[in-house]
Amino acid sequence: SLPQAFRKEVRFLDSTIISQEEIESSILKGKADIVAISCTTYNYLNALKVAELAKKNGSYVICGGIHITHRRDMILAKMLKGERPFDYIITGYGEPSFSPLISALLENNSVAEIPNLCYIKNGKITINKSDNRKFGSDPLTFPLDYSKIDFEKYSSNFKPYGNLISSKIIGSTYTQRGCAYSGPKQCVFCSIERKCLRRSSHLFEKDLLNLISQYNVDQVRITDGDFTMDIKHMQQVRDAAVRVFRETGRKPLFHCFARADEIDEKRAEILRDLNVVSLMVGYESGSNRMLKSMNKHTTKEVNLSSTHFLKKYGIEVICGGLVLGAEGEDEISIGETIDFAQKLKEIGNTTTMVATPLIPLPGSTCFNTLLKKTELDYPSKYKELLEEDNFNIEELIELWNHYSCNISISRLIDVCNEIEEMFPIGIRLVDLKKIQANIKKDVITY
Repeated sequence: SLPQAFRKEVRFLDSTIISQEEIESSILKGKADIVAISCTTYNYLNALKVAELAKKNGSYVICGGIHITHRRDMILAKMLKGERPFDYIITGYGEPSFSPLISALLENNSVAEIPNLCYIKNGKITINKSDNRKFGSDPLTFPLDYSKIDFEKYSSNFKPYGNLISSKIIGSTYTQRGCAYSGPKQCVFCSIERKCLRRSSHLFEKDLLNLISQYNVDQVRITDGDFTMDIKHMQQVRDAAVRVFRETGRKPLFHCFARADEIDEKRAEILRDLNVVSLMVGYESGSNRMLKSMNKHTTKEVNLSSTHFLKKYGIEVICGGLVLGAEGEDEISIGETIDFAQKLKEIGNTTTMVATPLIPLPGSTCFNTLLKKTELDYPSKYKELLEEDNFNIEELIELWNHYSCNISISRLIDVCNEIEEMFPIGIRLVDLKKIQANIKKDVITY
């Protein structure tokens, strides 16, 4: 989305492959005209630190991402008081905003007509018009530019596992963004924006051809939040990939994200044709009551059946997800989830697992539920949550557990540890030891 004229002058500092200290050092050593940051709720504190350094260094600072989108008004209120080091924030999708903003800043042009842009002007909050479309086509209408990516550095961080053990050079692309599920179909803990913008299969084909022929990628990650949602879309992507396989004579391994309740015989066949050998699947619970509480619209029986389908086609679940502590969670439902995990182990194609207490992230239904509960019982905390932009994740977990779960956070962590004994852990979302330490110190009180 950057203007072509400025691409040679760009540096990328990615916290997935370099440390926060390296990022901060690079910001200070080499002054940039513009420092642009994308962040989630998890790394917003780090984003603030980087922004503060960049601002002191004389750079324009732009910040966007899902957390900025959900907490726009709170961030703007603090920007107005000089408490946040941002010149501009971008909400929703950045493509309609980012390129014209870069050009405007470097050429001293007006930013008044740039969509999705928010800033302080003449002592007042300014919110430009919105261009956050729902459904339809993706706003990035060109093939992806991978020229600044150090594929070997990213790949060196990957630990080959399971069906992906032969991978050497890993690249990524996407075919859709956002989530099409909303209202009663939306998972209660999900903060992904309720949109589903599709990238054309024609552009996907060009991206894949580029990855294989120019960068020798032998594993492709499709980063869609839910690749298996629409079978027609899956077929179009599969057909595009097959054309690239024929043209290049090469067939990289694929990895993507899926919902277990969407996996059936036809989808499994499409995944096989695309050479998908590995999925991440959010099972979330082994209790039908908890699945209903989470708005998952599936059952443990369906989830187990889907896993059998995947095994039949040689597809592994490289990481299965479990969320413990939804509203009404108790010893019975926890026992059902432990039993479900054991059944997954017996099927044999789930290689790692992430089990975590529920995190009520801003933008999720759970966060709104937490606001309602604290408003009645804990008014000062309600006001703090309502106005906050920089959250303590561990405290959010504790608060949710206190108000919505019938089982202690200590017990949930014990169960997470028990599941760890069955499966290697694929991802760490939160520091469980830190939460336990906070409980012992009685840091969080009600």
